[in-house]
Amino acid sequence: MPLKLTLKPNEKILIGTAVITNAGPKSELIVQNTVPVLRERDIITEDKADTLVKKIYYVILEMYVDPKNESSYHSIYFKLVKELFNACPDQVVLAMVMEISQKILEGSHYQALKACRKLLNFEAELMANVSK
Repeated sequence: MPLKLTLKPNEKILIGTAVITNAGPKSELIVQNTVPVLRERDIITEDKADTLVKKIYYVILEMYVDPKNESSYHSIYFKLVKELFNACPDQVVLAMVMEISQKILEGSHYQALKACRKLLNFEAELMANVSK
């Protein structure tokens, strides 16, 4: 099933491994085949991954855009998850990580990224409470 995308002026999108920028007014693209697609707002670069959860998100993103090398990211992912559990042994975190891990094992990396967004929001709330 084709994916229809509407891009705002200057909006960037990742399709496969190509970064595409809309250089004109609003435009529409239709992706006809199955490839990794992410909007700029859903991308965390390695240098912006400055917390454990952001690092986990980044590793899942790498699995998503580079499926041929997915297995090489698994050990990094599980090392980061272990660090997260050591830092925050919370049942809510455990449940979220279990959902994310299940999506990864199913090969549903985009869904794993969506689930990890919830964990990013949870982490942001915790960090906001700590800084008060």
